Amino acid sequence: MTRPKKTPPSIPHPSPEVVHYPLERLHADQGRDWVIDAIPAVLAWMPGADRTIPSPPFSFTIDHVSSDRRPRRIRLELSWDLEELRAQDAGVEERARRLRTGRTVQREHVTELAAYGLSFVAISILMPGRRVVAMRKGLPPDILFDVTPGKLRGVEVAGRATGGRPKLLEIRDGEGEGRAASMGKAALLRARSDVVEAHISLWCASPKVAIMEQVKP
Repeated sequence: MTRPKKTPPSIPHPSPEVVHYPLERLHADQGRDWVIDAIPAVLAWMPGADRTIPSPPFSFTIDHVSSDRRPRRIRLELSWDLEELRAQDAGVEERARRLRTGRTVQREHVTELAAYGLSFVAISILMPGRRVVAMRKGLPPDILFDVTPGKLRGVEVAGRATGGRPKLLEIRDGEGEGRAASMGKAALLRARSDVVEAHISLWCASPKVAIMEQVKP
């Protein structure tokens, strides 16, 4: 008589660490030149496809992997005080409204700009003391902490309106097979000899998930 196999006990997923971040704090954590154009896009992008959620806080589940390669799950509770945001930038609410309604030449770039803003938030939370010093055009990584020639350190960013974690993993790892395969952002960064430290920061609006991972060294 064959004994039935015992089912191993399930291991509960640990509760995520909860981090509260007021968006107006970005003006202190990062340079004004970088955050002033990103914050209105974050305000416009937050509701995502779920327009029934009218106000903050908005919750993102972030899978974070740092240099020790130990994964953490973090729940980012993002909120803001419009009065405090207006004190830093009087036109922030109006620019957010125009981005949200599409009445701006930037209407096709809301996701991109919001992903930059959320990456600034993640950098400020997960890499305390790190400050953006430059942004790169056309070559990864997008955000730079160090512009020393041949020894660049920074973060490559991407955002998607929908698709969730599977879509973010495609961006990280590439997709397809054979000749049609595309290289993911992680491999592109590892292949660059001028980059000595690289992170990826990937964001999705619906559902609200993110990946923040150090991929080099």
